Amino acid sequence: MKRIRTNSGFTLIEMVVVIGIIALLAALTMGISNSVIRNSQVRQTQDAMKLLALAVDEWELERGRPITFEGFVPINGGRYDIYTNGEGIGQPSGSSSVSNDEMQESMEARVESLIELLLQSEPATNILSKISSELFVEDIHGKLVIDPWGNPIGVVYPGRKFADAYPNLDPLGEYPYLDESNDMTVRDEAEDGLGSCVNGRILFVSAGPDLRWGYRYQGNDGVGNPMLIDSSKDNIYSYDPFIVEEAR
Repeated sequence: MKRIRTNSGFTLIEMVVVIGIIALLAALTMGISNSVIRNSQVRQTQDAMKLLALAVDEWELERGRPITFEGFVPINGGRYDIYTNGEGIGQPSGSSSVSNDEMQESMEARVESLIELLLQSEPATNILSKISSELFVEDIHGKLVIDPWGNPIGVVYPGRKFADAYPNLDPLGEYPYLDESNDMTVRDEAEDGLGSCVNGRILFVSAGPDLRWGYRYQGNDGVGNPMLIDSSKDNIYSYDPFIVEEAR
C-alpha cells in the first residue's frame, strides 16, 4: 500500500503573504518606536526649559530685578546684563525675515550669554546643574544648553516699552515692530519670527526635530515665505507665546 505524502512546506503565495505581514508589523513597530522616541525628546527639551526658567527666576530673585537685554533700541548710555554684540537680530520690517543660519547663530549667542550670566549666581547655578549633562554642554564660545537634536535652546527677550523707545510715535499706529500682545513693547525679529514674550517673561524656544527655526512674520500678519512659516510649526516653547491670529 502506497503512503500518500503531504507537502508541509509553504507555497510561494503563502510565503509572500507571511513576508508582507512581517514587514507590516515591523513598520508598525518602527513607527511606534519613533513616536515614543520623539515624545521622549520633546519631554527632555521641555524639562531643560523649565530648569532654565527656574534659574532665571533665582537670578532675578537674588538681584531683585529682571534681567535686562540691550535689544535693537537700547537706552542711550544704558547698562545691560546682556548685550546683542552684533548678533544679527534687529528690527522687523514687513515681509523681511531672518534666515535659518542667522537665527541659529543669534540663538546660540543668546543662550551662551544667558548661561554666563546665570552662572554668576549660586542659586541659579544649582538649578542649572540639574540639567542633563547631554544637554548642558560647552563649545569654544562657552557653555550652553542644547536640545536632543543638537540645536541650541533659543532665548527670546521681551522688548522695551514702545512709548519709551519711540516717544514721538503714536502708540495706536501700526508698526511691524510694535508688539500686539497688549504689553505695548517693541518686538525684534526674534519675537516677530518665533513668537512674542508674555507678561515680560523670557521665552525659551527649540527649533524642534526638523532643526529649522522658521519665521512667523507677525508684523506682516503672517504673510511671508510659506516654507519658513511651516518650519516654525514644530518649534517647542517654554510656554505658549503670543502669536497674531493670522500667523498661527
